[in-house]
Amino acid sequence: MTVDVDDATPDGKLLEAIANGDRPAFTMFYQRHDRPLFAFLVKLVREREMAEEVLSETMLEVWRQAGRFEGKSAVRTWLFSIGHHKAVSRLRKKREVALDEEMAASIEDGAPTPDHQAADQNMSRLLQTLMERLSLDHREILQLAYFQEFSVQEIAEVLDVPENTVKTRMFYARQRLKTLLEAAGVKGAIA
Repeated sequence: MTVDVDDATPDGKLLEAIANGDRPAFTMFYQRHDRPLFAFLVKLVREREMAEEVLSETMLEVWRQAGRFEGKSAVRTWLFSIGHHKAVSRLRKKREVALDEEMAASIEDGAPTPDHQAADQNMSRLLQTLMERLSLDHREILQLAYFQEFSVQEIAEVLDVPENTVKTRMFYARQRLKTLLEAAGVKGAIA
C-alpha cells in the first residue's frame, strides 16, 4: 500500500506508511534523517565505515519496527535511540578484540600538542579534536545536546537513562572539556 508522501508529511505518518510496507515513505524518511543521524554516529563511533554500517542497520530496524512505534517520544528521539544502541553494541564488540601488548606499545600518538592545535586551527576544529578525547558517555551527551539540539528529556530517552544522569554527565563533560580547552591555551570558553 503506497501513500502520497512529500516533504511536508510528518514523520509519524511516514512511519505508519512504512509499517504498511510503503517504500516511497521509507525513502522519504531515510532522506530526511540520514545526514543528522550519520553525523551523530560518526562522532560517536569515530570511524566513518562503522558509522555507515550502523546507519544502515538503524534504518533497516526502522523498516522492520515502524509498526511498533507507539508515539511515546518524538520520532527523531526514537530513531536516534535505535542508532545509539546499535553503535554502543558495535563499540562493545570491537572493544572485546583486545590488542596484544607488543602491538599496543608500538602505536604512536600522532596527535598534535594542544599548543600546536590552538595555534594552527580555528576554535571549531580545536573543539572537535578535544571532543574526541572525552569518554563515550561525555561525547555522546555533548553531541546530542549541542550538535543535535536535543533536550535533556530527549537525551534521557535516547540513552535510556534518567534525566538526572543526563544532567550529571553534562556537568562533568563540560568540566572536562573546559579543562582540555584551558590546557590548549583557551581560557574562559565554557562557563
